[in-house]
Amino acid sequence: MNNSPNIKQVETVLKYIKNELYSGRLQPGERLPAERRLADMLGVGRAHVRAAFQKLEFYGIVQTFPQSGTVVAQEKMQVLERMITDALQIRQYDFASLVYVRVLLEIEAIKLCARNRTAEDLENIERALEECEAKFYTEERVSKDFAYHQALARGAHNPVIASMLLVITPDVLRYYQRYRVCTVPQEEVYFEHRELLRCVREKDEEGAVAMQRRHLKSLSEFAAAFNDENHFLE
Repeated sequence: MNNSPNIKQVETVLKYIKNELYSGRLQPGERLPAERRLADMLGVGRAHVRAAFQKLEFYGIVQTFPQSGTVVAQEKMQVLERMITDALQIRQYDFASLVYVRVLLEIEAIKLCARNRTAEDLENIERALEECEAKFYTEERVSKDFAYHQALARGAHNPVIASMLLVITPDVLRYYQRYRVCTVPQEEVYFEHRELLRCVREKDEEGAVAMQRRHLKSLSEFAAAFNDENHFLE
């Protein structure tokens, strides 16, 4: 799996930052180069730089501030070195494991969304659903579907759940796009998505959880069968 060009490009960014820390050219509290500049320097895409920054932030190695950019955490150098080494050693996971974790997170997220959502959250969720339906027969279908689910996750007002879903989303998306997981009929997807919104609007936690389980059931079954055949992401 680590032979994937995307993974290698992200690791290129991580290794560069690690070397900058080791050499002393980058110190705790200092700002990392801007995404565009770093992408040009290393010959990678900006999306790969962004993914590397997100991974570093997830492990507490950097922090992102609206006015200051991405800054190295104020930790002792030996702690930072160990943390970034650990981050580099994290491997990607098989599809079934990713889906299992996604289902756990999504079910908890929809329950909390039904409980905690605000009027503003409802507007964002409705807008995301409209975009998802409008792009159903385009190449943007998968990304818009995930954007809808992410809007629901944000409505839970648990930033850890939303962040963890963002961490695993790129790998799940690669499986979706490569193996065309989205084969559920349009009418069924529309119904389930709208029912999720209805439950959230009515603050029906039990109904939201039941519908989320139904919505993700075919995905879980596909992932289990896929894993049984020992297929792994390249």
